[in-house]
Amino acid sequence: MTQTDHREPAGTAHRDGSGDRAAGKVPSPRTGAEERVPEAGPPVARNRLAALDGLRFLAALSVVFFHFVGQVPSTMQTMWGRPVDSVFPEAQSYFAYGRLGVELFFLISGFVICMSAWGRTPRDFFISRVTRLYPMYWVAIAITACVIYFAGDPFGQPHPRVIFANLTMLQTPLGVENLDSVYWTLWPELCFYLTFAVVVWKGLTYQRVVIYCGLWTVAAVLAPGADIHLLTLLVNPPSAPYFIAGMAFYLMYRYRPTPLLWGIVAMSWLLALHYLLTPGGGRLDWDVWQPGRGWLVLIITVFFLLVAAVALGWTSRIRWRGLTVAGTLTFPLYLLHDAIGVNVMHHFGDRAHPWVVVCVTVAALVALSYVVQRFVERPVARAARRWLSSAAFSLRAPEPRR
Repeated sequence: MTQTDHREPAGTAHRDGSGDRAAGKVPSPRTGAEERVPEAGPPVARNRLAALDGLRFLAALSVVFFHFVGQVPSTMQTMWGRPVDSVFPEAQSYFAYGRLGVELFFLISGFVICMSAWGRTPRDFFISRVTRLYPMYWVAIAITACVIYFAGDPFGQPHPRVIFANLTMLQTPLGVENLDSVYWTLWPELCFYLTFAVVVWKGLTYQRVVIYCGLWTVAAVLAPGADIHLLTLLVNPPSAPYFIAGMAFYLMYRYRPTPLLWGIVAMSWLLALHYLLTPGGGRLDWDVWQPGRGWLVLIITVFFLLVAAVALGWTSRIRWRGLTVAGTLTFPLYLLHDAIGVNVMHHFGDRAHPWVVVCVTVAALVALSYVVQRFVERPVARAARRWLSSAAFSLRAPEPRR
């Protein structure tokens, strides 16, 4: 999971039913030439989408409870120090579905990254992504490393070189293990940003985003079958359908629903279920978890329907500021919860009722996430944004020292 800013960039057009938009033509952000787009729908408020913030926070919480309650029995026994039957005899199988929160976040990410990048230059897009990812990520690595090496982590201590590889956020292509297992989601996000940056560089338009969705879908389908490892690593077939559907949902939100966009969403939904139900469990290895396959289909379908409700404007009345605050806590909560929580369960899990330990730990982690986001990540990101905004990105050599 990554932190995203889904406020509309200043100066971008909205679905206000007026001017060129109502006539079905808008100026291209890059060239100024008119392009044909679907007609506008009803007005949409120019505010942060609180409903998406709420969904992001719920997705993060589901992953948190999955790691503390829904893990496979062997992992639970190592973490709690006793058999899972004596900890959560019935709840474990239900909370196992919490790992699907990552799929919901990928779906939301496709929506909000497309939204936040609209009308921005490649420079703006680069600065936005770097300053929203790396500061909090580096803080999380520092905290996680301290916990793992000084708290007696029950799962062992990785080689110190793992830390240096993880600091790059490129540990997956480097073939290095994640310092914390939750970091695996960062590589699919990075690949999305890398390929989407090409479209941002050309200038985001309705047609270009649709073509990008189509090309990514084709690449995600062909790469594994053609056994092209590099392409498979880049397009992330199991994760791609969620990002693609999220972008199509944003186009519905920005313009209006069309058969073409619904077709992209439907194809993405089918591919998402295909990869989820792949024999052997695909990436999620469901055969180990033994979940009900029907519930997997239902949960993923509900995720698509929830984001569709946002795209169609059905959640526009939801504007509670608390959801916006909760949305800002998603990234730090996701990055910090695993190493800290596992060690709390391991060292203190037998001193109170398991549910008391879990709920107190989750509440403390939410509070810690707020403190870290408010007093560490936000100031560092703001300083980094100012520094990068004033930097020269040209390949031309700087003036020599006098």
